[in-house]
Amino acid sequence: MYKCFFFFIFLIQYSYSQNYRIIYDFSYKLDSLKDSSDNMEMVLDLRRDYSRFYYKKLIKLDSLVRRGSIISYGFPIQQVIKRRISSFKNENFVNVQDKYYNFPSTDEMKWKILSETKFSNNFKLQKAETTWGGRKWIAWFSLQVPFSEGPYKFNRLPGLIFEVKDSKDNFNYKLISINEIVSEYDSSNVVESSLGLSPILITLRQYQKLLINNYNNPFSEYYTMKEGTWGLTIFDKHITNVEGLKSIKKDYQRQIINNYNPIELDKAVKY
Repeated sequence: MYKCFFFFIFLIQYSYSQNYRIIYDFSYKLDSLKDSSDNMEMVLDLRRDYSRFYYKKLIKLDSLVRRGSIISYGFPIQQVIKRRISSFKNENFVNVQDKYYNFPSTDEMKWKILSETKFSNNFKLQKAETTWGGRKWIAWFSLQVPFSEGPYKFNRLPGLIFEVKDSKDNFNYKLISINEIVSEYDSSNVVESSLGLSPILITLRQYQKLLINNYNNPFSEYYTMKEGTWGLTIFDKHITNVEGLKSIKKDYQRQIINNYNPIELDKAVKY
């Protein structure tokens, strides 16, 4: 059930002077050939001039880091975004080989608003469609929450996006809750930095090259380290030398290929 304020239900105008946190359930398929999906909760933070979209789990990890813990983490889908409100210009934040990067993109969407409507938890939702990123998308938005934002890069409809999914059910976002942020939380440490690690500014093309290099030369950072000073546990094996790294290279590459189902097909790399 959606957690919403009284004034949302009665159509009182949204105020950009207030801050809001919207939680979406995000289901995704790492392997498009499989029927099963994984799920995680995502956060859309709305401020007066900009929005941030990121993994909800990062809030907890950031709290641990602020108390002195050392955290190493990874997520199967790269979806950390910052943009100005109702803009198609996005800042993309990604992790590759334990480094944090930032590259800009312009992601314009041309929506077709349809007459079809439905009700969900007392909200009237209206259907819209677009073709973007090499996929066809179906969205449901509500004029009762009149601001033009949504999960990931989806925005510029005349109301908040409550649901959006691709036509082949690889990716599906569903709104869980809307709440005013009463106590200010600085989420820059989970977006503009990766738990304190500042991003390196690159381009989309450079990011694609990083992915290819990670596939062709996995674990390259360990090759220059002195044997006996490092260890890596992967595929139920504990690796401590270069020969061990070489023995798992093909398994690692196979894992990348099997789990590579990019949300933006038009920007996919060819492994």
